[in-house]
Amino acid sequence: MLSAFTHEPSPAMSYGLDRVDALPEDVAALCGPGARILVVTDPGVVATGIPEAAVRRLAAAGMAVEQFDEIESDPSAVSIDAASLRARAHRADLILGIGGGSALDVAKLAASVAVAEAPAESYAVMANPLPANSIRKILIPTTSGTGAEMTRTSVYGLDGGRKVWAWGSTLKADLSILDPAMTLGLPAPLTAATGLDALVHAIEAYTHIRSTPVVAGMALQAVGLVAQNLERAVTTPKDVEARGRMALGSALAGVAIDACGTGIAHAFGHALGTLAHVHHGRAVALAMRVTLPWSAARRPDVYAPVATALGVDPRDTSDEMEHALAGAARFEALLRAVGLPVSLSDRALTDKDAARLVTIASAAENRPMIDNNIVRPQDDELLDLARGILSAE
Repeated sequence: MLSAFTHEPSPAMSYGLDRVDALPEDVAALCGPGARILVVTDPGVVATGIPEAAVRRLAAAGMAVEQFDEIESDPSAVSIDAASLRARAHRADLILGIGGGSALDVAKLAASVAVAEAPAESYAVMANPLPANSIRKILIPTTSGTGAEMTRTSVYGLDGGRKVWAWGSTLKADLSILDPAMTLGLPAPLTAATGLDALVHAIEAYTHIRSTPVVAGMALQAVGLVAQNLERAVTTPKDVEARGRMALGSALAGVAIDACGTGIAHAFGHALGTLAHVHHGRAVALAMRVTLPWSAARRPDVYAPVATALGVDPRDTSDEMEHALAGAARFEALLRAVGLPVSLSDRALTDKDAARLVTIASAAENRPMIDNNIVRPQDDELLDLARGILSAE
């Protein structure tokens, strides 16, 4: 029999080309016509002109708008606290997050920090419960990767480089807007890295120890959407159809991980971010490249459907094990086809750093992700996996 489960509602999501044109109406519906808005974004997104266009549109509708864009590529508690102070000073009714996962994670947690006295660091790894309420939030992703617009998690860094997370229902957006036009200017390397992040989310959600039939359906749909469209989005960046399908795949994967969490590839990925500031999408993809065949060989029954969603025809394999492992090979082929750098020599990492990587991956903020994997590794296996990640060429 199926185990009992509860699936909580996801944030309201609206999809469409040029959907952002209706942003003033969206804000008015949530906060009224004279709303005060803080736009939270980052310098890279500012350079695209997307936030400026949103500010003009909202200001023309009679709304008071300010912008905060002091966000690093790996967001920190310092950025979150600064954004929350700006929100208080502006007396913001709504925070509008525009950007990739970094900007959206800052927007989400700043909306909660702004209504209380405690700083962002106090909510790391659920050390304290989040405030019971928050400033309203609309999130507009400009990448198709983290799915942050659909989750109740914010990932950020503390002093010393430690990567942590906050979690709670008040981090959910009031509305997430998926507009393919927002991702058309994303450079190929970031399209590849963020898209692979979405694919890892979907695979880990499907194979999670707490996966449910609802999660499984969304996760496999997300695997298919990303696997079929990522290379097109990288090689033909103005392909609106591919960009749109990537946006939906990323959002579905976000809903899936929000319901159950991530797995071992994210434990190693976060550790790579802490150890050497490896871009998150690249980090989890490189970890999945090694952990996927390892897991599939031990639970082919779980990983065979993933292989099918990745595009492996069951008629081309002789049994379940071969099929599951063909899926792992397909993942690596896609990773290389989109040009993701596999060697970590550019980050000055080698297999001599394996023990350090395992130590960080096993820290309190990451260990639950290892334990969520359908196959739980022994300590010596963790070390072997770390060596595999660090010695890739």
